[in-house]
Amino acid sequence: MHPRKWNLETDYKYLVKWWKQHEFGEVPKECLPPDGIIVEDKEPICAGGLYLCTGTKFGFMEWLVINKKIGFKTAHKALNLCIENIFKIAKDNEVKLLYTVTAEKSLQKRYVKYHGMEMAEKSAKTFIKTLTGSKYKDLDWITDGKN
Repeated sequence: MHPRKWNLETDYKYLVKWWKQHEFGEVPKECLPPDGIIVEDKEPICAGGLYLCTGTKFGFMEWLVINKKIGFKTAHKALNLCIENIFKIAKDNEVKLLYTVTAEKSLQKRYVKYHGMEMAEKSAKTFIKTLTGSKYKDLDWITDGKN
């Protein structure tokens, strides 16, 4: 099992497949960060992205997803590799503060227990605005349907 930098031209199909497995929806490729990790062992297992905020020492880890059809132990090991390699990319880019958001209880526990992250906001609401007209009219991929 090994991590590698993702290539959105060739790896996007895996992300879409895994998002569908989790009933998430499809994040537009052009909205994903160029920096991300794919962990694979014969075939891709999981992925996550890192937005590097130009001009600051702040990074945003997002879109962590795993192939639901793999076993728990493999998933656990792959997620550890993925997250730790995202941390490495952040450090290599002199990021001082890394932020992420998730409603997934298992990821919340993982971030604290295995990766030394601290719980920050407990009651945050997220907001989004389409700035390009109707291109992103369908925002199911980022809403939870409880608006």
